[in-house]
Amino acid sequence: MRLQVSPDVGVFRRLLNELLHPARLAALVETAVAVLIIIVGVRVALHLATVLLRRTVRPDDPRHPPERRAQMRTLVPLLESVLRYLFYFAGLVMILDRLRFNVSAILASAGIAGIAIGFGAQHLIRDIIAGFFLLFEGLIQVGDVVRVGDVTGEVERLSLRTIQLRQFSGELVTIPNGEVQRFGNMNRGFMRAIVHVSLPYGADLGRAMDVMQRAVEAWAGENVGVVLGPPEVQGIIDLGAVDVRLRVVVMVRPGSQTRAERELRRGLLAALEAGGVELPAGVGSLLSGALPGTSPAAGSPGGNPTAGTPITDRSPRSQ
Repeated sequence: MRLQVSPDVGVFRRLLNELLHPARLAALVETAVAVLIIIVGVRVALHLATVLLRRTVRPDDPRHPPERRAQMRTLVPLLESVLRYLFYFAGLVMILDRLRFNVSAILASAGIAGIAIGFGAQHLIRDIIAGFFLLFEGLIQVGDVVRVGDVTGEVERLSLRTIQLRQFSGELVTIPNGEVQRFGNMNRGFMRAIVHVSLPYGADLGRAMDVMQRAVEAWAGENVGVVLGPPEVQGIIDLGAVDVRLRVVVMVRPGSQTRAERELRRGLLAALEAGGVELPAGVGSLLSGALPGTSPAAGSPGGNPTAGTPITDRSPRSQ
């Protein structure tokens, strides 16, 4: 009795015979080897291009000025991303061509699809355009301390799409470039160290201003590498309910204003007490507890070393 062979089984056998044909197997192996060579070649070429870029640009070369190094640290990651996308795209096109796909038709379809996707990705396009102009105009660079809205921090990474800020607390904040409508950069040109001093109405303000002027000039003489202009005691800037507020301003290098304000605050307190200027109630004991070699009562554990101090810091970075 002869067995009847199903038509489906016959079709399957013919397909299997065609796939296992020596010429077909040779073509498949050749194609697989070619694809593998393309992938390895793209990876090697990308690695060499990245190494060449870093050796050419050298963002940490000490021979470059700090502004140039900051600009290079900003551009190198961006250029590496551009190289990566270009090499991967070229590799994909070569693989598709090796697999006998119509690359021209695929590219044409991709262009039409890109237009359609663009309408649905307007925020992404806005971020990329904004990031391009931020980088092109050099408005923000890696290492700058900037304020975007209510966030202030140091720029750790800047790409075409986002900017990452490291706040003083350590929190890393990522902001899309399209949301950077207005920002403040604290690393451009100069900054001002601003310290406010509150004195009671009964204090000798003329004497206090002379003492403060001598104190800030002495500090400026000890920090000539930081100070960019003559210090200024601007006199009375506000009349409070129980005190008079004076202001000291010193132009300093970007990034040094916070330390300058701390040192000025301490020096002014010591100078005012040494000069016999009347201070608000409680400041004398606080000052004696803060100075070396004096009674530590006010600075003992459990005490408040800042309550009642007449000098406040108005630096944007310290808030």
